[in-house]
Amino acid sequence: MNNAERFKLLDTLRWSKLERARHCASLTIPSLLPPEGWTEQNQLSQPFSSVPARGVTAMSSRMLSALLPLNDMPFFKFDMGSGTEPEVEVRNYLETLSQQVYTRLSGGNLRETIYQALQHLIVVGDIMVIMEDDMNFRTVRLDRYVCRRNLYGEPEEVVFVEYEMLEGAEDSSDILTTSMASWEHKQGYREIYCCITKEKDGTWKVTKQDADGNSLQGGGTFEVPPYIFLRWSGVSGENYGRAHCEDIIGDIKTLEGFTEGLINGIAAGSLFWQGVDPTGITEIDDIAGAHSGAFIASRPNEVFTISPAATMNPQISSTQQGVEILRREIGRAFLMDSASMPTGDRVTATAIRTIGQELEHVLGGAFSSIARDLMEPIVRRAVFVMTQEGEIDSRIEGMFETEGVLGVSIVTGLQALSRDTDLQKLMQMGEMVRNLPEQAAAMFRWDAYGRALVSAIGFDSQQWIKSE
Repeated sequence: MNNAERFKLLDTLRWSKLERARHCASLTIPSLLPPEGWTEQNQLSQPFSSVPARGVTAMSSRMLSALLPLNDMPFFKFDMGSGTEPEVEVRNYLETLSQQVYTRLSGGNLRETIYQALQHLIVVGDIMVIMEDDMNFRTVRLDRYVCRRNLYGEPEEVVFVEYEMLEGAEDSSDILTTSMASWEHKQGYREIYCCITKEKDGTWKVTKQDADGNSLQGGGTFEVPPYIFLRWSGVSGENYGRAHCEDIIGDIKTLEGFTEGLINGIAAGSLFWQGVDPTGITEIDDIAGAHSGAFIASRPNEVFTISPAATMNPQISSTQQGVEILRREIGRAFLMDSASMPTGDRVTATAIRTIGQELEHVLGGAFSSIARDLMEPIVRRAVFVMTQEGEIDSRIEGMFETEGVLGVSIVTGLQALSRDTDLQKLMQMGEMVRNLPEQAAAMFRWDAYGRALVSAIGFDSQQWIKSE
């Protein structure tokens, strides 16, 4: 069975998942997962209420601020695999190494890709992230890949489809109009099915084939794969995850129905007509043809206004109360009631502590699992690519993978202030030592203090501190 046939076989097993995901997207942000057969020439459905869409945007922004704090410090750190505290020189080198890797990662589209991935996780529940060798990222949405997981929830087989423009294809009107028709049989493009399987030795085997099963270049075996498969929350025995919107889909659907009824009621209540007493002396043509301020022969109360607003106001008021209640409930589920994250250069401890606690309480641990499953593979892949390109010592790679001497710790939420806290402690220690007697200050190791201080700021201590 070639990759194309395998993709179609596994595609039949995820029909209900795609229907649920498209339904959630249609009530929040329809462009995240358009309907089947949608093209750029078609119009997406627009929900009546924009509260869920604003909630998804706000929640994604808050999670992004916790995953990648705005204090220009690495979101990870390297430590000893044994759990022991490294020596001062080793710790300074690891701090410098983490800053070097972070600088290389931050030069690409890391933030916007993670933001897009978080939106898909909240609404759809699944997303695939591919990390290129140039430290740029791209996402593959759910309708373009199929996945099979084991009993522990780890992916074992993934097949995704890509499209490559054929050489020599002319930009004819036929090709241009059908280039985005459906994800099957696009004229001027060639379908490429990529199959990723996990071997027993822990490596990942990648094969690329066209629609006819012919092998293509670009495959191979990866020890540190550039593919990341994420899901919001997993259910035992299921190959795909459940989204956050699925947990509150009842409130979202109810708000959509109430908002539609409120809009229709307000529109109906705003209608009015001018009535004329048929037994009076006033004619309809007299009113219709007269300009404002003109004289018309009429008795009092012969001309009056007819409007259903008087009888519809109680229904509109009760519907509006229900809409307000649901807006508050959905806003609380999407963390819209709390203060937004500051966008300045410095992020205070109170802000990160607040957002970290709220994310953990509301999301029920999903935030921590996403931070681990998303950020750690990115760091390991970045270290592997930089060692292959000779940017860092090649011995570092073996310390991570085979020897297990070094490990990666993802620093998110409250832990993201650890470096700022270390810097403040070092500054306090320097003030304390300067106030000590001369004999005690002479015993202090100022060279080690200088290295730790420079490393806490994020610079290479070897370039600033002289050796003995």
